[in-house]
Amino acid sequence: MGNGGRAQAWGALRRHSTPATFVAGFLFDFFTMQRIDAWADLAVQLGYLTVLTGLLVYQHRELTGRWRPGRFATPFWRYNLEALHFIYGGLLSAYVVLYFRSSTAARPAVFLMLLVGVMIVNELPRVRAAGYRLRLGLYGFCVASFLTYFIPILLGRIGGWIFLLSLLSSAAVVWRVTAWLAGRGADRRAERRRLFVPAGAVLLCIAVLYVLRLIPPVPLSVQFQGIYHDVRRDARGYSLVYEQPPIWAPWRRDSRPFERRSGDRVHYFARVFAPAGFQHRVLIRWDLFDPRRGWVTTDRIPLNVVGGRAEGFRGTAVKANVAPGRWRVTAETEDGRAIATLTFVVEQDTGTGERQWRTARA
Repeated sequence: MGNGGRAQAWGALRRHSTPATFVAGFLFDFFTMQRIDAWADLAVQLGYLTVLTGLLVYQHRELTGRWRPGRFATPFWRYNLEALHFIYGGLLSAYVVLYFRSSTAARPAVFLMLLVGVMIVNELPRVRAAGYRLRLGLYGFCVASFLTYFIPILLGRIGGWIFLLSLLSSAAVVWRVTAWLAGRGADRRAERRRLFVPAGAVLLCIAVLYVLRLIPPVPLSVQFQGIYHDVRRDARGYSLVYEQPPIWAPWRRDSRPFERRSGDRVHYFARVFAPAGFQHRVLIRWDLFDPRRGWVTTDRIPLNVVGGRAEGFRGTAVKANVAPGRWRVTAETEDGRAIATLTFVVEQDTGTGERQWRTARA
């Protein structure tokens, strides 16, 4: 094979290997990701961001003629694009997994769709050819997505001021990187501002999404939830009591639909994960659907969550005098950001015979 043929084959391999390494990075993190506060995973993500920073800086310096790989670095540097996309795949997949676990509600799904969209857009040739300003926008998104849950894990709390600190820290990191990218000319500061603008726009969009409550409340997450006729606590844990499901629905593991008789109370049980040393008050909101007014809130029951347990903090909220109809229970933060949502139907049970019960342990 001549030099032209080898170059053509190498070009084809590079075109196919970049998406392949991106997918490889995604799958690697998807199957190895543990809990959000696992220090081994956090260390890997910090390592990814550190290597990503170095790759972006030296790719830019090579592009502008300010750096060339040395003799020993050349064999490895030829794979710098593959390494870059492997890291992007690893970071973005980690964010998709962790943010997906953090909320089952519909509104934060907008942010999850944005994450997936960023993963896809990152693979478009036009985006890759757009230059370093756009690459810094994607970099800023990765840094902010990480610090949004890393700083709350360190401080043991979430809230508006904590989120603002995460966002300002992300801006500071990107601004510092622009100093390594900008040249040494007289217009160095103006060049840094031009490089920072895309990342600044991304951070502003993230702030807007937070205000609209479209960002999941990481690092909190609901690991399990259900509706029951009774929840009992003893020395061994919790017993979840639900009605024996019909023979045609053996998959049912809770009281949905809730067959109500006089005196029955609805028990909502949840396991809420929070990192070690983390404390937060979660509100359990009960909504009844009204055909004319939509969902109408009837109660908000507080649940004080203490973190550290791998299986999650276990708690229950009880509601009496539930009317027949469509109900929705939402576990949310104090500022109204949904962690998990569960809908069910309450039906009036007119029977008088003895009911059969099943019990699950939690």
